[in-house]
Amino acid sequence: MSTEPAPPTDAEVRMARFAAGQLGRDATPEFAEFSDSSGRRWLDVLTLREAPRPGHVSVSTLSLHRWVNLVGSGADRHDERVELVTVLAGVGADDAAALLVASAFTAVAEAWPLRAGTVFPGVVGELLGVGAQHLLLTAPGLFPRLARYRLDDAVQVRWLQAVPIHEVEREFLDGHGLDALEDRFAAAEIAVADPARPPVPLG
Repeated sequence: MSTEPAPPTDAEVRMARFAAGQLGRDATPEFAEFSDSSGRRWLDVLTLREAPRPGHVSVSTLSLHRWVNLVGSGADRHDERVELVTVLAGVGADDAAALLVASAFTAVAEAWPLRAGTVFPGVVGELLGVGAQHLLLTAPGLFPRLARYRLDDAVQVRWLQAVPIHEVEREFLDGHGLDALEDRFAAAEIAVADPARPPVPLG
């Protein structure tokens, strides 16, 4: 049975405007609501076409922060509220939104910790059918002002940028860590927004 989502608070509306300004100041923001297959979980999503440049689409979740996100371990285990953002080239707006929504609902349903280094296996290949197969979460390098946002006195939100990666890159990540993979990406000057890019040579 479907449950209607809670309307956004004034603080969430301000956050949505802030996010839209970061993703593309000259683009017209589009807002949509998505529900999971159970109809019990809802997600607000912001889309900007032709942003931050022509041929690209930018998408951000806006209400993922409503769910607990436990990261760390032991004494360092804590709740860090997050949103996801992605920029993709050569991908339709609906497909780009579907990629983030599917990943977000998977994380919530299965209590995956959302942090830099988390990988959603197979989701890019399944939904987009292009070269890259997986979706990697990193710091929001294209949008540094989204690294931290104070929603209100009690909640601080952090965006994580979702980047398509190949299987060979995922294997390198597992063996060497996120910093080493990002160093290789920087050295190769990859187009992080292009899911059809070739894999980075990592031999």
